[in-house]
Amino acid sequence: MADLKQFDVIIIGGSYSGMAAGMALGRALKQVLIIDSGNPCNAPTPHSHNFLTQDGKTPLQIATLAKQQVEKYNTVTFFNGLATHGIKTDNGFEI
Repeated sequence: MADLKQFDVIIIGGSYSGMAAGMALGRALKQVLIIDSGNPCNAPTPHSHNFLTQDGKTPLQIATLAKQQVEKYNTVTFFNGLATHGIKTDNGFEI
């Protein structure tokens, strides 16, 4: 990411929990960055089960729909990449 920008929240990982947090924070008008490498740990899973309204869908189908819904919040930014380290600064954190 060439431009340095400040965010209220940086979420590392764009799977179900990351998207849910991004949606809630986006609805609260927080400036959110979701960093996701596109390599979810559930990629080998053929189908999701016991997940209300998503039973039988693949993790990719669920994640795609989640991202489409979260993208509607203009305070949420997505970055396709891998967070490799973070440091605490005087003003917060630098990822």
